[in-house]
Order: sequence, then C-alpha cells, then structure tokens
Amino acid sequence: MAKAKVPFFGVAREYAACGADMLPLVEAALASGGLLQGAEVASFEQELAAYCGRAHAVAVGSCTDALFFSLVAAGVGQGDEVLVPDFSFVASASCILRAGATPVFCDVDPWGNMELDKAAKLATPRTKAMIYVHLYGRMGQPAGIEAFARERGIALIEDAAQAIGASHGGRRAGSMGLAGCISFDPTKPLSCLGSGGAVTTDDPALAEDIRSLRYHGRDAARKFSRLGYNSQMPSASAALLRYKLRQDPAWGDRRREIAARYCDALEPLGLAVPREEPGTRHIYHKFVIKTQRRDELAAHLKAQGIEVMVHYADALHAHPLFAPALPQGGPQSPNAQALAATALSLPMHPWLDEADIQAVLQAVGGFFGK
Repeated sequence: MAKAKVPFFGVAREYAACGADMLPLVEAALASGGLLQGAEVASFEQELAAYCGRAHAVAVGSCTDALFFSLVAAGVGQGDEVLVPDFSFVASASCILRAGATPVFCDVDPWGNMELDKAAKLATPRTKAMIYVHLYGRMGQPAGIEAFARERGIALIEDAAQAIGASHGGRRAGSMGLAGCISFDPTKPLSCLGSGGAVTTDDPALAEDIRSLRYHGRDAARKFSRLGYNSQMPSASAALLRYKLRQDPAWGDRRREIAARYCDALEPLGLAVPREEPGTRHIYHKFVIKTQRRDELAAHLKAQGIEVMVHYADALHAHPLFAPALPQGGPQSPNAQALAATALSLPMHPWLDEADIQAVLQAVGGFFGK
C-alpha cells in the first residue's frame, strides 16, 4: 500500500495551520488552575448555546454521555422503547440500552436520516422517546421531526454529534426538540483535546438535571441526591473549542466548497453523491459516495495513497450488542443495509488543498477508466 498522501482526518494539518493561535489559549487555561469546569467551560457553554439557538448548553465528557444523560433526564428507563435510526454510530443506540430501555430500529432514507413514515409504524404506547441523527452532517427537517414527536407525546433527543454548523430552513443543528447532543471528538468538525460533548436545550430543568448527572449527582444545594457520573470537560478543551467555534462558519464553507467539487466531478462517473439540498447547509462531516464496487474502489484508493473509510459497515441491528433487544426476524431496514454495503467516505476536512482534491478525483476517475 502506498504511503498516505491525502489524509482522511485533518487534525494534524489544523494544528500546523492554527497551533500558534490555539496554544496560548490552552496554556492560559492550564495556568488558571481551574482545570475542570473552569471559567472557560462556562463561557463556552454560553457561546455554544447562542450558536445553536438555545437557551442553555451543558458541557460533558462525551456525546455518548450527552445522549445517555438526555434520556435519563427525559425519564426514559426500564420498559420504555426509543425509536432510533438503524444506521449510525453505535452510541446513537447503545445509550438506550445504558438507560435500561429498548431500542426500536427504524430504516433510514437513502442518505441515512430516519424515515418518519416508517418510524410512525413502529411507535407503540411504550415509545417514550426518539433519537434523531443528522447523519454525516446533513440536518433533517426540524418542523416535521418536532411535529412527529409532539403528536405522539414522546421526547425528541437530537443526535447532532456530526452536525454542528449544519442548518435546515434557518434552524441550526442543536436547536431541535427537548435536547440536542453534540460531539467534540477528534474526528468531528470541531474537536477538543480528546473526548468531549455537550447538551443543548431550552428547558432549564433539563439543563440542571444534566449538570447534576455530569458531577456525581450533586444538586443545586450541593448535596449528592442521586446516582450521577463523572463527565466533566477540561477547561483547556473549552478554551480550544471557544476558538474553533468562531472558525466554524468559515471551516464549514470550505468543506462545502470541496464537497461541490467532488460532486461535480464524481456524479458523471455514475456514483451517487450527496448533493446539498435547497434550504439546507450540509457541513459534510463525512463526504460519502455510494457504489456497488465500494470495496474494490476503497482498495484502489488506498493503493494510491488516498485514505478512505467505511461509515458504517453494518446496520446497527446487525451488531451482537443489540441481539437481545431485536424482535423475531429483526427489523426491516433495506436502505440501512444498502448503505452498509455501498457507502464509502472520502477525505473531507478544511485543510485539503488543490493537490489533494485533484489526487482524489484522479484516483477515483482512474478506477472507473476516466
């Protein structure tokens, strides 16, 4: 295999370009002495809430915790069912098991967002909540999703792990339903110094619940009144994220520029490409193409030094973790299974230069004889 010449992730290049700006912010947070939940965290929470169009944001240790805490704060537990797309990262559904509830897997549209008409057929009197995932940075239609949850009296938890900066009809990811959950994992559009996440909400009681859950169950009176967890954000991570949040619109525009170049060049080859839909801002956390020759193409690109990945190789219900929760015969998810067999993620980050883009396009074109 050739040495990688087009990296899949951009974290190293981001540091090379912005490290001189970022390091003093991290050093100042370290020098403050308030290493966990310091002033930088409080400032970041305020700025993130404003960015997402929410009243509150609560920083936590990971988006996985954000999802779990949101379910717990919504009262989801033993005997409850939660609707979840059958195609996503495992944390979108494992958080449901962690809360003691049962995931009900719903098929997705051709690009991976939950199909509400199919979800409607799966809802039962036991359905307590739904987790809606904006897969790959493509935001679903907020009004319709919120109406679906409201009409059924269920809590809407928005999994915006991959979608910060995305929007639909002027609504930003993180602004939907009872709670929005965002990831700052190193693979995400905005990354911190390891793992990190946040919950956004307009509900002050839910925000207070999340604050309690993230710090061992301590309440507003500083008494430990419930079972809680240790899920705090380091102040240095918050300092870094405050800087990156200001860059997010420009970095998102660059991702969309590259995506448009990819789409224009690859669609004529017969590949299915993720065109941005009218009224939306797709921030392309992943740029995913679909082809029946996915595995052959992936091997060819890797041999050319182009790093690619598969997101994801299986529908969620196919993982052994969820087998005990499945109905007899398993869910019917043809679109999820088709994505698992055909989806291939190409390099996508703001630090790709013209040579990188040309290398990707030439390598893909060469595979198809163009």
